[in-house]
Order: sequence, then structure tokens, then C-alpha cells
Amino acid sequence: MSEIVAEAGLNRSSFYAHFDTTGSLAVYVLEQALRAISEQDVQVRLIGEATGRHASRIVLGHILDQVEGQRVELLAVFGSAEGGAATARFGQQLADNIGYYFQRLRIAPARPPGELATTAVFLGHGLAAAIVHWLTEPSPCPRGDLVDVLVGLVPAWVDDPDPR
Repeated sequence: MSEIVAEAGLNRSSFYAHFDTTGSLAVYVLEQALRAISEQDVQVRLIGEATGRHASRIVLGHILDQVEGQRVELLAVFGSAEGGAATARFGQQLADNIGYYFQRLRIAPARPPGELATTAVFLGHGLAAAIVHWLTEPSPCPRGDLVDVLVGLVPAWVDDPDPR
């Protein structure tokens, strides 16, 4: 804690005014990174730099890079008493990002709103749970296999909303 507040140039009371625990700080850092990753993903798709399943592989890779970069802190959070709440926050951030993706890429007019909302929640929370399981598992599957499985679970219309 001392190192965190010294690095940030804060005192402990200022830190605790914003974060209950160092775990909540770790989840906040993850959420901020996920927002940036989501915007980058949308931009890549909008300019056609990557599309469909390939773009999904790229964004999942970026998410896993972030999680792996915070491995020590996130293991402490997800393995603690606050792990369930942290996983739920992680899932909600991913669901929000997926909903943003649907809006920005104009998938919304092609699908019923209830279907979009349900799909965003299902994918966001399912992705979070799968990543937390992978992160905390003593013998996780290889990263590439995880990406393959996760991309395979995404409905085809999400990656190709206007097939011709």
C-alpha cells in the first residue's frame, strides 16, 4: 500500500476515499484498460483493418494481455473473499463494452434490442468467468486454446452482422 500511494503521490486517506482495498484498485485498472481495448477494437473494425473472427481473436488477445500483465494483483483479488464481486464487475465491464460495440458497429438495427442486451450480458459475464477460471486454474489450458474456445462461442452474427 505504501508503494502505491507514494507512486501516485497520494496519502492513504485519499486512496481510501476512492478505493476500499488494493483489490478494488486492481479491478479499476482492469476496467480502464478494457475501455481502451474496446475503443481500439471498434476502430480496427470500423476501418476494416481486421474483421470478423480475426478481429475477435485480436481483441481477446488484448484482454488476455491485460489480465496477464496484472496477473499477481488479479489472482489476489479473484482468489479472495471479494473475488465474486470483482468477477461480476469484470463481467459487467465486458458486457458494457460489447453493448458499445453493438451500437458503434450498427448491429443494433439488425437485431431485436432484447436479443442484443441479452447477448452482451451473456458474452460479457461468460467471458469474465472463463478468464477468471483460466487465471486461477492450477493447470490452465494454453492461451491459444482459450482464445479458440472463446471465439468459437461468439454467435456468428456478432462477428459478421451483415453476411452476404
